Amino acid sequence: MENVYAIGDSEQRAKYPHEVLVLFEPKKLPHHAMDTFDFISVPLGIGELSFREKQLQYFATEEDHAERFDVVLNTSVTWPVRSWPLENWQRLADTLRRLGMTVAVVGKDTYSKADEMLKRSPPLENCTSLVNQLSVDQTFFTIRKARLFVSCQNGLSVLAGATDTEIVVLDYSIEWSKHAIYRNEDPHYKVTYVKGECQVYCAVADRCPLPENQGVFKCIPGYQKVERVVLEKLGLGAG
Repeated sequence: MENVYAIGDSEQRAKYPHEVLVLFEPKKLPHHAMDTFDFISVPLGIGELSFREKQLQYFATEEDHAERFDVVLNTSVTWPVRSWPLENWQRLADTLRRLGMTVAVVGKDTYSKADEMLKRSPPLENCTSLVNQLSVDQTFFTIRKARLFVSCQNGLSVLAGATDTEIVVLDYSIEWSKHAIYRNEDPHYKVTYVKGECQVYCAVADRCPLPENQGVFKCIPGYQKVERVVLEKLGLGAG
């Protein structure tokens, strides 16, 4: 294809009735029938891919210079409803270190113009901080070498899905099937989604809108619930 035109440019489209590939044509996207949104089925207009076709792949271009850690954390801080409290991340890291695990924190502080906010990945005390130090490739290699990766439901959890590392995703109230990581045709293959107790998705609210919750986001998973899953995945049992 030598030229690309806007979808509304009917004059140009009319010149090539049998040769034009329309990208992202809404009428070809039965979103209600798609269990995940992907950018392969969109331009092809095929609607829904199989689990096998949705397997995540990442092709690094750099050489692997990453260190190996038992556990890699991504302490993502964005909206209150989508962020695990930093004191919980620190408590989890302290527990893992006490049990002999090496722990690193990855991520990048970046300002999002679209969201008009600074998205951060704060370092943790007594842990190796790789925040703002790694390229995407080296982040991928670091996660791939780890025994376990723990993150919020974000881009790094998707990147981790291209590895074979065990993953724990703090899933909150976003419908898991819309963001599931498919590997080996199975959305649960080495991925555990940990949710809180509320299923109402509050988007970017600063306080829970449900009066009975008194402004506290119950969709955020509690510390004990996350620790139990993490230790279980590491074969460590109760802390």
